[in-house]
Amino acid sequence: MPGRRVRFHEYDVDFARRELRKSGVRVGLQHKPFRVLELLLRRPGELVTREELVALLWPDSHVSFERGLNTAVNSLRHVLGESSRDCRFIETRPGIGYRFCAPVEEVTEGDSSTVPPHATDKGADAYQDYLKGRYFLDRMCEEEVYKAIAFFRSAAAEETCRSLAQAGIADAYCQLALLGSAPVSQLVGPARMSAELALNNDPDLPEAVVAAGRVKMIFDWDWTGAREAGSRAVALDTSSVTAQAFQASLLCTLSNYEEAQQLCRRALALDPLSFPANVQFAACLYGARDFESAANQCWKILTLAPRFAPAQILLALAYERLGMYEEALVEFQNARSCVGFKAVATSGMGQVFGVTGLDMEAERMFVELSKQAESGYVSPYRYAVVCAGRRQEAQALSFLEESLRQRDPALLSLNADARLDALRGHEEFQTVLRRLGTNGHS
Repeated sequence: MPGRRVRFHEYDVDFARRELRKSGVRVGLQHKPFRVLELLLRRPGELVTREELVALLWPDSHVSFERGLNTAVNSLRHVLGESSRDCRFIETRPGIGYRFCAPVEEVTEGDSSTVPPHATDKGADAYQDYLKGRYFLDRMCEEEVYKAIAFFRSAAAEETCRSLAQAGIADAYCQLALLGSAPVSQLVGPARMSAELALNNDPDLPEAVVAAGRVKMIFDWDWTGAREAGSRAVALDTSSVTAQAFQASLLCTLSNYEEAQQLCRRALALDPLSFPANVQFAACLYGARDFESAANQCWKILTLAPRFAPAQILLALAYERLGMYEEALVEFQNARSCVGFKAVATSGMGQVFGVTGLDMEAERMFVELSKQAESGYVSPYRYAVVCAGRRQEAQALSFLEESLRQRDPALLSLNADARLDALRGHEEFQTVLRRLGTNGHS
């Protein structure tokens, strides 16, 4: 079995650093196509079945990912400059699997023609932990994010994977901030420290650049710095779904919905099954007030993962704007059972009750938010949404001002949130927007 680094034709592959180089120049390859290449190279000349590849790329899933596997293999072929008919490297056994048919040479430590290895078996194990961390992080659920952090910390113990893992840790704390899992004061420190460690250790690592950009966006509200980071990450790896989705989220925050949607489409062309990219696309459509398309996009996600709370929340938001109030309440209720989504779903239900004139039910949701706050953090933004639905504009504006004082990441959705449109003419609302700084940066 090949070791940590191998060579075939003009290509070099470093498994631990997840790098593919052609004639010494790094070639961008998204992580699922890379994982296909890795398994094929570790078993050169052997048939690797489609079932084995699906199990590797989508562990613990009972959904068919046949199209996703085809996309991953086609992306890999494109990067290697071949087609299914021109099989210089990857031979297809239709309906069965694939075989790497080119000669593969293991790169030894004394080989000076490539980057010296840091090779150990621990490096391969650490990279597996890193991939597991990314898998759980992509579930976009508080419970899964903490699992991701544990795997990233395990991976960070090995030098060869440290930068990737630290970037993952930073992304995880940023995710917790966006989910409203804790006050920003508890999350900004570990997020910033991990992003800086990753970037200082490997300034040209796209994942590290994205992590640093997320910190600038979510905690610093440094829109110029975040945009520069996003552009640089894409330039470093044009096939990075993570970088494309990050840029899209930033542009959506800045109300540049058209360009954000284009970036989402590019990301989904690279990985149609990426949950972050799919959810971001739905969020961009909602922000652009294309509620019907947003709902349709959410259903595409829920076809793959019926209990995926971020899609349920966005679907409920779209239904509410379409006047489908009963359907919105059902989706909010479904999301309330998912760990970490109770406050946002309760808030959404309160807003729907307010809009439909059920003031007593809306008040009950407001009280429930207060009870939730006794045992965990609840963003002031959630109360503002309920008040907006009840047409209590002064109270809603007051809660938004409190969100501003707390530097609440929930405010990043202020431009996109159609439920607050009735408040936009108030000077207090415009003051919050000016302090947030998202106007004039699109």
